Amino acid sequence: MNNNKKQIFDNSTKLYSFITSQLSSSLSPVRTRTVVNVIYISGIVFMIIVFLVLLWINLYSRRCWCWHDTPLNHRFYHEWIITRSIRRSTDTSLSKNQREKRLSNNNELLS
Repeated sequence: MNNNKKQIFDNSTKLYSFITSQLSSSLSPVRTRTVVNVIYISGIVFMIIVFLVLLWINLYSRRCWCWHDTPLNHRFYHEWIITRSIRRSTDTSLSKNQREKRLSNNNELLS
């Protein structure tokens, strides 16, 4: 039994040394360096492309960046609230006489 384990260990060691010798002989240091450089450069190019795409989306989108993941009806509701608050703020900045004129004009149009 002990001899059998020793033989299995020897065979696995031989297999491991055979695989590592084949790998090291098939890849020369120059080729390994070239492969590493290609992977490194392609990673940098990929990151630059992703950066430019995100920059393009951010600069040329017509909506706020944070709205891209919100449903469409929430976007329009949010815009409606903004325009309503802008109108209210301009209404409060009007003088009392101007508000009365506007109300009288609205009443004339309704009658």
